Formats: sequence, C-alpha cells, structure tokens
Amino acid sequence: MKKSILAVSVSLACAFAATTASADYPEVIIDSEVLLNYDKDIDMSDAINIPTVEIDQDADVSINQFNHDSPVSANGSVVNNRPTGVNGQAITDLKVNVTAVGNNASVDIDTDNAVIGAVQGNQNGGATATGNISGNRVDLDRVKNADGVEVDGIVELNVTAVGNNLAVNSVDDERLDGTTIGSMQFNYDSPVRASGSITGNGFGVDPAGTSVVVPRGRDPKLTVTAVGNNLSTILGTSGSMTQINRNSEVRASGLIARNTGFVGPVSLDVTAVGNNISIKAPTAD
Repeated sequence: MKKSILAVSVSLACAFAATTASADYPEVIIDSEVLLNYDKDIDMSDAINIPTVEIDQDADVSINQFNHDSPVSANGSVVNNRPTGVNGQAITDLKVNVTAVGNNASVDIDTDNAVIGAVQGNQNGGATATGNISGNRVDLDRVKNADGVEVDGIVELNVTAVGNNLAVNSVDDERLDGTTIGSMQFNYDSPVRASGSITGNGFGVDPAGTSVVVPRGRDPKLTVTAVGNNLSTILGTSGSMTQINRNSEVRASGLIARNTGFVGPVSLDVTAVGNNISIKAPTAD
C-alpha cells in the first residue's frame, strides 16, 4: 500500500522518523508509517489514508504539536472582594474567562485543493482549567460594553479546557473545493478537566444600618466546557480524521450555590465531549 500524504507531511513536519516519546512510557512512534505503540502496536496507516491523493504531492500545510510530561493548566479566581456598597463602592460587572488548551492550530486557506497534514498529541499531560467566583459582594448595575452601549451588568464565568483543537477556515468565508485533510489527534494518560463555581456571593446585600434598596434580579451565568479532541473544517473537505482518547478522562463540572440576595434567573451550561468533528458550509451569502 502506498504511504498516505499525511504520512509524508508528518514525516516532513516532525523530522523524527522512528523517534520515541520517552523510554519511561509506552512508545509513541511517528514515522513514515505512522505507528502508535501503546502497550501494543496500533497501525494507523490504513485509518489515515487519504483517498484520491497521490504520494507525489507534499502537503501545503504540515502541522505537528506534541506535549510530553507537559500538563497545561489555567486558574482564575475572584474571591473575597467586599466593597461597602456606600457611595458607589461596588462591583457592578464581573466577567471571568479561563482557558487551557494543550494543542491548538488554526489554518486559513484561500485556494482550492489545499492539502493539510496534522498530528496533535498529549502524553502524560493534559489540560486543566479552573475558575472560581466566591465570597464577593456584588451590586450589579448598568454598564457600558466594548461598543459603548449601556447594558445590564452581569456575573459571568466561562471555563474551557481542550486537549487538541484544529480549525480550518476559508478566508472571507469563500466557498472552496477539494480541501484534503489527514488529521490525527490523541490524548494518552492526559485527562481534560474543566471546573467552574459561583458560590457564597452576596448579590445586592446592603450593609448594616442602611436602607434596603431592592435591585432587579440578575442572572449569574456559568459555562463549563471540556473537550478531548476537536476538529472543524469547511464543507467540501475530504480525507481522514482520527481522534483517540486512551486513559484520558474528559470531565466538566459546574456549581452555583450558597449565593444570597437578589439572585436569578440562573444560567448553567456544562458540556463534556470526548471527540468532535464539525464540517460546515461558509457563513457568507
């Protein structure tokens, strides 16, 4: 069987023919045959063979990203901030974004028949994102957004952890034909975990000795997402896309609890995805 175009592109991009990740762990061998050895040989050459593509063409884009013994973590916390609430001393808007990504590649293409070969992997690492908003006194008010428009203030926490992500887009959302992708994304002993909490906050709680002013209820928003492997590309793409998680938990958890005062409605979205592939048409008319 002919070697696949991905095998060639990987060999060119990695330049570690028959190189092992570490002698201390089961071997990961990336060579012209694209073998992954993890307790036993896993021959990926059939799985990533790209139909109709001949070996005499090199990939236009070659990507190799690999983390070994290299966990990626992000932590964001807003805790125990308690302004008096007197004379405008208040937290009127609170937004926190926490993101941890093991490997990320974004490719913009502007011609037909582009060929992309990509390998992204994590071994004995993983991605962990943690966000926490707790113990704060919050008096939400009208605030101006980035466009200068007055909107309601909000308590919002977004926590995202991703093991591997590959996004292929067309420039200016043009319709392109003949895009070919050979992609392999894997997590070995590399859990992907995201957790977020909004707890123990006082919303519009007036300090002792002051008249109680009832504010309008505002909605704390918590979004927690954990994804092991994700690939998105444009319509008209052909090829082979392999995604593997081995001994790599994908976990998302969210908690909104023990908040007092004028709270609600509450929005909580928690998502955990092992592998995801999305192929979409351009959004332009």
